[in-house]
Amino acid sequence: MFKKIIPLLLLVLSSSLTQSQELDATGDQLYCPGSEIAIVEDFTLSNASGTAINEVFIQISSGYEQGRDLLRYAGSNTALTSTFNASTGKLILSFSTLTIAEIETAVENVVFSSSNLNISGTREFSISIGDANYLPSTGHFYKYFEDVEITWQDARAAAENKTYYGLNGYLATLTSEDEAILCGEQTQGAGWIGGTDEETEGVWKWVTGPEGLQGGVIFWNGGVNGSTPNFAYWNTGEPNNVNGGENYAHITDPNVGLPGSWNDLRTIGEPPGPFQAKGYIVEYGGMPGDPELKIATSTQIRVASVTSSSGDVRCGAGSVSLMAQASDGDLNWYDSATGGNRVFTGANFVTNLTSTTTFYVAAEPVGCAQGTRISVQGVILEPVNVPAQIEVFNCDEDGIPDGFTLFDLNAIAATISTSANETVLFYSNQADAENNQTANQITDTDYDSSKGNTLYTRTQNTNGCYGITEVNLEVSTTSFQPGFQYDLTYCDTDGSIDGFYDFDLNEATPTMLAQFPTGSDLSVSYYRTQEEALLDQNEIPLTTTYRNEIVDEQILFVRVEDNTGNRCYGVGPHLRLEVLPVPQFDILNDGKFCSTAASFTLETTNAQGTYTYEWRDADDVIIGTDSFVTVTSPGVYTVSASNGACTSEVQLVEVIASEAAILSLENIEVISEGDGNINTIRIINPAELGQGDYEFALGDEIGPYQDEPVFERVTPGFKTLFVRDKNGCGISSIEIPVLGFPQYFTPNNDGYHDTWGPSGLSDKNYTAVSVYIFDRFGKLLKSLYGFGENWDGTTREKALPSDDYWYRVELTDYDGVISRFNGHFTLKR
Repeated sequence: MFKKIIPLLLLVLSSSLTQSQELDATGDQLYCPGSEIAIVEDFTLSNASGTAINEVFIQISSGYEQGRDLLRYAGSNTALTSTFNASTGKLILSFSTLTIAEIETAVENVVFSSSNLNISGTREFSISIGDANYLPSTGHFYKYFEDVEITWQDARAAAENKTYYGLNGYLATLTSEDEAILCGEQTQGAGWIGGTDEETEGVWKWVTGPEGLQGGVIFWNGGVNGSTPNFAYWNTGEPNNVNGGENYAHITDPNVGLPGSWNDLRTIGEPPGPFQAKGYIVEYGGMPGDPELKIATSTQIRVASVTSSSGDVRCGAGSVSLMAQASDGDLNWYDSATGGNRVFTGANFVTNLTSTTTFYVAAEPVGCAQGTRISVQGVILEPVNVPAQIEVFNCDEDGIPDGFTLFDLNAIAATISTSANETVLFYSNQADAENNQTANQITDTDYDSSKGNTLYTRTQNTNGCYGITEVNLEVSTTSFQPGFQYDLTYCDTDGSIDGFYDFDLNEATPTMLAQFPTGSDLSVSYYRTQEEALLDQNEIPLTTTYRNEIVDEQILFVRVEDNTGNRCYGVGPHLRLEVLPVPQFDILNDGKFCSTAASFTLETTNAQGTYTYEWRDADDVIIGTDSFVTVTSPGVYTVSASNGACTSEVQLVEVIASEAAILSLENIEVISEGDGNINTIRIINPAELGQGDYEFALGDEIGPYQDEPVFERVTPGFKTLFVRDKNGCGISSIEIPVLGFPQYFTPNNDGYHDTWGPSGLSDKNYTAVSVYIFDRFGKLLKSLYGFGENWDGTTREKALPSDDYWYRVELTDYDGVISRFNGHFTLKR
């Protein structure tokens, strides 16, 4: 608590006052948001002159929030009236006759409140018995005088002619934010102030009041983008000297831009509107010879605030320490942003947490629970849970029996942590692991234990949490008997004779285990190389078969371990995989023989070695052991070969009592109907085809096939007849000429029916051909001789029109017999 004359909230008493009137107030209080608080703790007023006092002026002179802050008379004296002006933040207590004690009581019943629950900072209240605004931070008084279109020079002269209870006036020099707000925002008047750059363009000085007596104090250099060595509060885009001669500072109209800010104007005035000069601000105080007045005093309230806070982070559940500092009041900790429970009071809140939790701290007066709460978080990160110590064993099978060998650090890391969010790093000492000295990290994953038998791992996750594990490397000297090797041998009978085979390695495991004392809990694993076996890397899975990767023969490395302690019992090249060749040979005719002979010899061919054979009949009786055998009846026979170690797959041989058909044109008849364009083809004597069961197709070897050797409605041309043995003994074919005469042709050179002539005409049937073409009137147009000649629709190189034309064809066969054919056809264009 303190006692002072400087006001935050201005209280003014209006009447003719003398220096014998004195105000004194105490009040430096903490405010609880959402509450009301008296602006003074104690107030005294002396009036030795006895001059009547009829008004007291109380103003929020610093920190005022218009629309949220409120002053209210909360007393019960009906002899006074109170009026609060929200624009200026001023409360006026008016009365006609009150005693000094009643005035003091009235002031003590003035309360402040704010609707802003997040209110912050300080509010200063000035208390005065004069109507000028009092600013505690300067101890000066300020008053706005309205005078439309007064020039800056006239305003300066008028201000210097004014006094206030003996204080000399001058155009206001606003050298602080408090002054700018009080005279700008809270006065709500547009008026001249004591700044100008008339001496030097762009160099703005305060030239009135105490600053003027010092020769002018510079407060701005430059234009819109200038800078200030002191305080300045220009409106946006000011000063801009837009009209020229704008050399005088003016508080901007409240409706333009930033409330209470300044612009530059010409002294000659502007047209009526927001930039017209409307008055001036007079400041009283600070001039030589000014009396010391005590007609005003001040108090203040402060809103306690949290000035700093810090949370805490730990890996895993446990104690966290949350810190905060405050400007004033007590630090109260809550479990929710609003309402909730107060869980602690003090600067250092220590609590046990199992998961990340947010608390809220507020700086509050005693008994207040409405302060602005700041969130502070106790963060519980996912911990790293790893063993403090492990032992890792490996066999000393690196070729040097010195008690040292290679260890796979990746495999060790996998035994310590399998989480995808964790990384395992290796160090040679614990301090480096604790401090994560990455420069000393062991990065070679194949670690030689001769460099040290104890390692330390730092397992850390993406949150930064970590755990340390001591890794002790143990080297086992037990091993297989020298020279021990087990063979897995198979013949290459997997369908592809290529030296590769699918081995079940589990077949070798019992033999491997038998090399060590019984009763041990051992496991066997297999690897491609010695290094992989030593480091326990890339183990060959035993859930599926293993196909050798080297043709015919491959050596695998075996690792035997103790399941209970991962102790290595032996590592070495102890398993040999061998793939033996299987006899290979072919059978003539791909194993199918068609014949009607009384006996037939079956033979093998392309043998890849010297083999012993077994020929068997359908009753599985051996009928021969050479590379060939003679059979006397149709049927299915089998043959296999052996090289002494492996036997080939059994191959089938089928002897079929059937043969492919024998075809000749003499056994084929073509029967024509009408003009020869509809024909029938038939085999005259099917029995002459041969000893087989046949089916027939015309035009396509694929078919469809039919059982009857007759084809009807066959068009003219050369047709191919296919005869297929149903027993699979072959397909025979023959080309059959089918004579006929087209009924139309279209000589338009499109590649289709461009010429006309007999179809299916073969020199195998005829020795001569003559073709005569006539128009409808019997006129001979064209004569054709020889095989393959056709008419193109012209005569004497002149194209004939579309019409019906007539033909006569004479054919001479090999016996000299002449056949004649007559008919007509159509030429279309």
